[in-house]
Amino acid sequence: MTPQSTDPQSLRLLGCTTSHQVSSDHLQVGDGSRKSDGASKKRSHSVMTAQTQMIPQFPSPNAGPLGADTSAKNGNTHPDRAGADSKKPKAKHADPSKWKQNKQKQLRMEGKAYASKRKKDGELVTKQPRAVGPRCTSNACKKASNRLCNEINEEARKRVFEEFWQHMNWTQRKQYVARQVDCDPVERSRAAGSQSRRSVSLRYHLMVDGKRKQVCKNMFLTTLGIGEWSVLNWAQKGGAKNNESNENKPEKRQAVPQCPRQIPSSSTVSNTVEGTQEPEGPPRKKSRVARPLTWKQNRQKQLRMEGKSYISKRKKDGITITKAQRAIGPRCTSSACRRASNRFCADFSEEMRNELFTSFWQRMNWPQRKIYVAELVDCDPVERTRAPWTQSRRSVSMRYHLLAGSDRRQVCKKMFLSTLGIGEWSVLNWAQNSSKQDDSEENGKRQTQRKSRKASEHIFLKEFLESLPKVPSYCCGTTISKLYLEPVFSNMSEVYRHYYNHCLEKMTAPLSRQVFCAVFKKMDLGLWDPKKDQGCSFGATGNLFNELWEEYCLERGAAGPQPEKTGNQ
Repeated sequence: MTPQSTDPQSLRLLGCTTSHQVSSDHLQVGDGSRKSDGASKKRSHSVMTAQTQMIPQFPSPNAGPLGADTSAKNGNTHPDRAGADSKKPKAKHADPSKWKQNKQKQLRMEGKAYASKRKKDGELVTKQPRAVGPRCTSNACKKASNRLCNEINEEARKRVFEEFWQHMNWTQRKQYVARQVDCDPVERSRAAGSQSRRSVSLRYHLMVDGKRKQVCKNMFLTTLGIGEWSVLNWAQKGGAKNNESNENKPEKRQAVPQCPRQIPSSSTVSNTVEGTQEPEGPPRKKSRVARPLTWKQNRQKQLRMEGKSYISKRKKDGITITKAQRAIGPRCTSSACRRASNRFCADFSEEMRNELFTSFWQRMNWPQRKIYVAELVDCDPVERTRAPWTQSRRSVSMRYHLLAGSDRRQVCKKMFLSTLGIGEWSVLNWAQNSSKQDDSEENGKRQTQRKSRKASEHIFLKEFLESLPKVPSYCCGTTISKLYLEPVFSNMSEVYRHYYNHCLEKMTAPLSRQVFCAVFKKMDLGLWDPKKDQGCSFGATGNLFNELWEEYCLERGAAGPQPEKTGNQ
């Protein structure tokens, strides 16, 4: 006999099991009269399985939690294998702060050196850390009254820089720049011929010791260590946000009383602060920076200037033309050059020609090559035209030279072009352009010299006319304030002849007769006519020298007017 439990729950379970057993026995007895023992065994096995399936519906209080290990009850003798099958791999949690791209972005926002995402010629570009640039040294800022660049010393600039990059985050820097840069409408457009691309006029300021001081753009950018594009973008966006906030202010004030007042929690306050700092809308794509050196056209141009093989812009029958590399050509073998006494093509060996070619294409840039060719080619006027019946298109005669050490030796055109590896058109163009520039410079010098020479000649003429003896106008019976030359000269030709001889003595170039007469009239001078003014007394003036008067009278062969005699004589 098994001991009976007094627990009510166990009794309930026992009643259920007995009822199932009774029904099963009743079924076994009823079926035994119709079927064999094998069938009864099968049915009893099915009844036992049904009992085992129905028992878990009433769990015991001592039963373990759901999902507990039941491998021992089921006859499983390998619990380790069952545990290994039930384990699942843990999911990895993403940590964006450890990503390479975010690390470099954080360094960029802190103003430190970082590796850029963009590459140059397939190589990574490392950006340098932010630093204070050179200060403004413009004379315009020194003269301007509204720019205070000179009042900010280096210590103040360093303090502003450190406060900007060490005590602010990226959003605060944007707000700082937007507050210190004023965006005003354009008042004056300097591009009068075309439409200006400038939409706003920017005025830059720096906060120094609590004061907002206006500075130039160069001073602003170098002090904060930021780029021009960032300042323009941040200032324009900050100005647009301010305008929107000013427009929406009255609407917000009307809507506030409708909402009940609630005390926000700390989490909501932090969320609102973060929401104000983050920009609205989708993230803006960075604009691409132009790199002209990497353009296909400029790369081919650089190869052409270096004398290497390149692809030409011109096409032949729709096919691109590849130009060959510059190379030294064959030397001159003309018998005329051998016989000529002024051509020295045979004096240059192959080593000398190779040295000239390498120095021309490897040690010079393009402007230096132009100057080199212009110095070695002389452009002279045409002496002989071989086509007299037609108009010749040749404007100059060219003589070519090559350097043998430090000596210029004349060679033929073929020897010159093949040694340097250049074309005929390039030589003609470079030589003529340099000669025109030289002529224009010489003409300018001549004009300046002529102007200065004429000024000195005018001064000399005025001094000469002032030194001549003169008679006041009242001695000649006139009341005009005019001076007359004393009767040494009878006409303007004699006065000009005397001036001409005086210029030859002083080794100066005389002016023309027309200029002489114009200056004579401008100085309000005149010639005395003895026939009109016979009563004029010359002895009283004291300006007429006796020796000059006697000499003049002897040359004329007649006695001049004598001074008046008193009544006693």
